[in-house]
Amino acid sequence: MKKFVRILSLTLVVVMLCATLASCGAPAKDAADAVTALKEEGYVAVNDTTVTPLLFKAAGYELTSVVTGSKVVEDKDGNKSTEIVVVYYFADKDNAEKALDKVKENAKEKQEESAENWVEPTRSGSMVYFGTKAAIKAAK
Repeated sequence: MKKFVRILSLTLVVVMLCATLASCGAPAKDAADAVTALKEEGYVAVNDTTVTPLLFKAAGYELTSVVTGSKVVEDKDGNKSTEIVVVYYFADKDNAEKALDKVKENAKEKQEESAENWVEPTRSGSMVYFGTKAAIKAAK
């Protein structure tokens, strides 16, 4: 019985640690904060509150804004790659959940243009984001 309790306790600690680490990976909850953070890190960042939200509205989703950021980086060997992040801010988490599959379709073409450290489209609250790990980290 003691062994079972120890294993259960350890399992709970691991689950809590994973949940904590996963929640730290999301971009800023506010689009303006994400744009500011990206620009401070040297990214070209744009907050679209008109065109893309209108296209999503026509498809039946309540999208408030889309933040995109990109930066060309060079590694030690002189190889260039593009760091990119796209964050969709929806009116509520239900719209974000509903639109996740559509965002996954849109992300496929961006993934081909970018580095191998790619994060698949992920929902966090009322936002859906994807891109490279470094760009997502910069959008905090």
